[in-house]
Amino acid sequence: MLSRQRAQEIINKLAQYSKNKVIVNILDNGQKLTRFANSEIHQNVEIDDTIISLTVHAGKKSATCQTNTFDDKSLKKLAADADAILEHVPEGDMEIPAVPADPVPETPNDERLAETYDIEGRADAVNRCVGSLSDDYSTAGVISLDTYMRSFGNSEGLFRFYNFNGVLFEVVVTHKDGATGFGAVQTNNFDTCDIFTAFRTAYNKAKTAVDPVFADLGAYTVVLEPAAVRNLINYVMMGLNGAAYQRGTSYAVGRLNEKVFGENITIKDDVNNPATFQRFFDGEGYRRQPLTLVENGVLKNVVHCSKTAKKAGVEPTGHAFSSGGNGGMPGNIVMQGGDSSLPEMLLSVKKGILVTHFHYCNVVNPKTLQVTGLTRDGTYLIENGEITKPLKNMRFTESLLNAFSNVKAISRDLSVVPGFGGPALIPALLIDDFHFTSGQK
Repeated sequence: MLSRQRAQEIINKLAQYSKNKVIVNILDNGQKLTRFANSEIHQNVEIDDTIISLTVHAGKKSATCQTNTFDDKSLKKLAADADAILEHVPEGDMEIPAVPADPVPETPNDERLAETYDIEGRADAVNRCVGSLSDDYSTAGVISLDTYMRSFGNSEGLFRFYNFNGVLFEVVVTHKDGATGFGAVQTNNFDTCDIFTAFRTAYNKAKTAVDPVFADLGAYTVVLEPAAVRNLINYVMMGLNGAAYQRGTSYAVGRLNEKVFGENITIKDDVNNPATFQRFFDGEGYRRQPLTLVENGVLKNVVHCSKTAKKAGVEPTGHAFSSGGNGGMPGNIVMQGGDSSLPEMLLSVKKGILVTHFHYCNVVNPKTLQVTGLTRDGTYLIENGEITKPLKNMRFTESLLNAFSNVKAISRDLSVVPGFGGPALIPALLIDDFHFTSGQK
């Protein structure tokens, strides 16, 4: 893992070695993970692959090269290769803009995570989980100590850096007859890294999922636990990509400042929330700012890189992956809670389905935000306010424009839910008229 000082040295050298203006991104998503299945550890993997991405630019022309070797000879070759390519590329549609030198906060790093979840610590955690199981159950999953490092610099002397650790634990507990339960935690704070509560959640789910029955297909009132809500929110966020919006492939096209969901739906991208992974700058070096995406059902913003921002006539929002004009993605999702609770939601349902989470989800139609996927690891029938039977897994096919316009209750408490790019703060939801289109018999 590169130190702040070493990263800055590399950026300064590349600025000297190139004949053109430079932008440098150094990215290292290191990973030390332990996988287990059938209640036994079967794999330990350690990955540390640091990538240096150099973009050289002059006027409206730019070229990018990458390397993962850092000696002077390799850095000189990287700069020479990028300069040579630049001579032959055509002009683009805009010059790369100067990035404001706004100060950015430090991302905190909790060193206790690395001290606790080294290879022996991960093995001990798995052993404690396995040791709590009865003979009829087994477990599988992953516990990973992840490192998130990015450094950004350019010819103008701008330098930014973050480096922090996070832990991801995902587990499935399986009964001998096939019933499963799921639990997970993702955090960069040792004090909230409660692996054993996540494991007990999965174990209890598996116990209550034994002997599932088939439910009739059709429209149901559903109670979605936060993990299931996060599965759906991911697709809402994908449609808020500035590039997808400008290509015309997003459900958001033509709907900015219009009501697209129910009035009880508010979603923000809040980099200042410490429960999310606080990356305070993006792949173009822009400082990330809190951004309201949906407010009382009204679509307020899409996220932009510098390229899509210029086309839209707005400022970049600080969500770019790199300097490639990809539009960016929201990354610090906080969905506003309501005034209910999961038990209260269940009590209000005459007949419905409780969903732990979804998997194998895919977009059917991005313009209508129609998504399909399967329930998994704990699906239950609700009758007269009580959970009465575990259900076999079912496939849903639903427009999320419809689903998030039919939210009848939202939990006041928010859960930290793992996901790609980091955890989000998500409530449980009660939704009417949610469609299941096939299932196991």
